[in-house]
Amino acid sequence: MKLPYVELHTHSNFSLKEGASHIHELITQAQKLGYPALGLTDHDTLAGSMLFTQTALSLGIQPILGSEITLSSGHHLTLIVRTKKGYENLSHLLSVAHISSERKHPRLSPKSIPDFAEGLTLLTGCRQGEVSSFLAKGQEPSALHSVSQYMDWFGSENVYIEMQQNYVYGDTSRNSQLAALAQKIQVPTVATNNVHYHTKDRHRLQDALVAISHNKTLSETHQERRANAEFYMKSQKEMSALFHQFPDALKNTLKIANSCNFDLTQDLNYRFPNYLVPTGYTPQTYLENLCYKAARRRYGEITSSVRRRLEREFQLIKKHGLAGFLLAYHDIIQEARQVMIDLNLSDPEIPLEERPPGRGRGSSVALLIGYLIGLSHIDPLVFNLKLDRFISEEMSFVPDIDLD
Repeated sequence: MKLPYVELHTHSNFSLKEGASHIHELITQAQKLGYPALGLTDHDTLAGSMLFTQTALSLGIQPILGSEITLSSGHHLTLIVRTKKGYENLSHLLSVAHISSERKHPRLSPKSIPDFAEGLTLLTGCRQGEVSSFLAKGQEPSALHSVSQYMDWFGSENVYIEMQQNYVYGDTSRNSQLAALAQKIQVPTVATNNVHYHTKDRHRLQDALVAISHNKTLSETHQERRANAEFYMKSQKEMSALFHQFPDALKNTLKIANSCNFDLTQDLNYRFPNYLVPTGYTPQTYLENLCYKAARRRYGEITSSVRRRLEREFQLIKKHGLAGFLLAYHDIIQEARQVMIDLNLSDPEIPLEERPPGRGRGSSVALLIGYLIGLSHIDPLVFNLKLDRFISEEMSFVPDIDLD
């Protein structure tokens, strides 16, 4: 009987010299196999995350992000993103691993993990995982200690004993040991296939990549290369046959997939750094104050048309959190104006809005706020310029300002 299953442990070509399939090949194969979701867990990176997310969503597949990280001990650990916070935390952990290690060999100290475990699900890893390695050496107490530590860090509901069956010598006995350990400590199991290519015939390329990574010929890398061609994306039927003794390990792949609630294309909008303003102001109120003062100088008074336009623009600026963004541009304009004054190209008595140092172009010239803080020399009210191309209610990107 075919049991429900989705692959949560997949490597693409972003796992350099390891993954032998492109992201679109993996996702297309997952679609052919009827997977509702697919997890991408490249080695020590999230580099393929956006391409993976966009491609998966375009084909109606839930994208699940993660990474197989390498600990300072050399052991592997699989981390799956559940939430926005989880993505932030995994990004932080990977950054720490790369910063604190040799350029080509990122390693993460376990000491870095506890404070950045929120929003992540932990799978105990492949054959090179800490738990599997301890069991292979007959060190069950150490394996139990590792799992207990993971549960303390991530929460007992977010830790799974990872099992793999690729017809490699030792897989069957190791899975029996892992299942016994899971039962003893009451931790669920999960099945993965440690996918490194989308179809079986691609294993030849994977062998070549491994040989290249060791700077050896194929004939010299029998020990380094994978034992067989079983690390491809298998169907639910194939995985059901491999794990017929452990049906819960298959069902838990769907449980984990259903717990993941993060969309990189929607949930991770850029947040601008805080802009320092004088005491008593927020970036929004400080920007408003600058503009109303400039408007009085420029127009002599705040007319109804000026007020309506400014109120509309300020409402949109506040909604999208762009006050600090515009104030940063205002700082640049002020520096440029000072250069003009130093070169006797302008008089310090001439207000900024009357003689800005640059010339605005593009959609940003429609912004009255921009005109008043010196981003543009064009009065949008005079030319009846519309805001929509520059800023609107529904906006999923940072507005573009060309400052010449």
